[in-house]
Amino acid sequence: MFSVVSDKIPQIVFALLASLGAFVIGTVLGWSSPTLTMFENGTAVSFEVSAMAAATACSLFGVGAVIGAVPAGAVSSVFGRRVSLIVSEAHVVFGWLMIAFPKAARMLYVGRILQGVGCGAMCTIIPMYIGEIAEPEIRGFLGGLYQLFVVSGILYSYVLGNFLNYTQLNLACGLWMAVHILGVLYIPESPYFLIQENRRVDAEEAIARIRDPSHNCKTELDEIQKFVEEEQKNSYTAREVLERDVNRRALTIGIGCMFFQQMTGINAIIFYMKHVFEISGSDISPEVCTTVVGTIQVAMTFVSMMITDKFGRRSLMVYTMTLMGICLLALSYYFFSKKYNPHVAETLDWLPLVAIVVYISMFSIGCGPIPYIIIGEIFSSELKSMGTGMSIATNWILVWLVTCLAEPMDKFIGPSGTFFVYSGFCFMGMLFVVNCVPETKNRSLAVIQSDLEKK
Repeated sequence: MFSVVSDKIPQIVFALLASLGAFVIGTVLGWSSPTLTMFENGTAVSFEVSAMAAATACSLFGVGAVIGAVPAGAVSSVFGRRVSLIVSEAHVVFGWLMIAFPKAARMLYVGRILQGVGCGAMCTIIPMYIGEIAEPEIRGFLGGLYQLFVVSGILYSYVLGNFLNYTQLNLACGLWMAVHILGVLYIPESPYFLIQENRRVDAEEAIARIRDPSHNCKTELDEIQKFVEEEQKNSYTAREVLERDVNRRALTIGIGCMFFQQMTGINAIIFYMKHVFEISGSDISPEVCTTVVGTIQVAMTFVSMMITDKFGRRSLMVYTMTLMGICLLALSYYFFSKKYNPHVAETLDWLPLVAIVVYISMFSIGCGPIPYIIIGEIFSSELKSMGTGMSIATNWILVWLVTCLAEPMDKFIGPSGTFFVYSGFCFMGMLFVVNCVPETKNRSLAVIQSDLEKK
């Protein structure tokens, strides 16, 4: 891998700078775990925040993310990827300010919604941008940066939440917005967008910055222009776009991958990690468990970056989702034993930590990063804005739904039933990938579209 990327430093640097937005998203996601405890203890803010209000504030992020994700693709097609990323960060800035210095619970609600709008938009734009600047042989590696930065941001919030107070945590997390904005000001605009806007000279300058000096930029730019012109020969309405079999197939793949990514229950575990270990009665400190699991998540996401272009997207998704389902079945068995056969459960106190570590490791290798890589590859130019927005919106609707359902499911069917349900979705997701998702490694965007049309 390192020999392959050694002559591709410019595009790696630009992908890193764009992906810093994913670190911001991670800090916002990870914020929920330590602050729920702060709200419960009354150490977060000067006014009383009920358990219901705290849970509502956490879950409203998902509502905002849907609002931001749906139009983000269209907005970036009009104003460009760079401007759209900066506007997205502006929403997160105002959100952090309202959350860091709230005067009432409604400020927490509005702040989380604003954060969601900005993060939802960035979830759409960042994979799109990376997919457009990356060469096929390292697109999986660069696409993995998005999820790596998300989980790194989550770990950052987990760790700082253990020893910073509420205001300090918010300011420490908000710092990364400024870093990302400065990075976005430096990166070039997507050549695909510039060609779509008939800005050939600007596209030549952008591709020259992105590629190594020895690269044949003119040939690649000609290919991009041919690809874009072929897809712009006709002006399609949204209905006409969706009438094409290839576009419906791509949309099914994109939405399906995002659906099963969330329906594995990953965000229920992330948002309520500490509570899982408290309920299990483990002697290990919940804070230690959370930090250890977060560290493993970062490490395994990095492993995913290194192997995605070697083993392929499809294979990794199939094997990891299968193992995730097995881990959730193990958790279901543990909590079933704890309720009906406590003596057996006492000998299995180690099981929750092991099962969750393996589960998150598998999620971080396959089901976490790969759907974002796929949606950056699978959509044609005419469908990219709509398809990416709909896929990301699906993702965030399910983030909100899974988070909101965590406590009701725990109440009505218990942890055992909850993990059993999510294990079923893991196995269904594996079957979906086997039957519907094509392999896209080492293929150009034009070749991927050609392959989809042949199916």
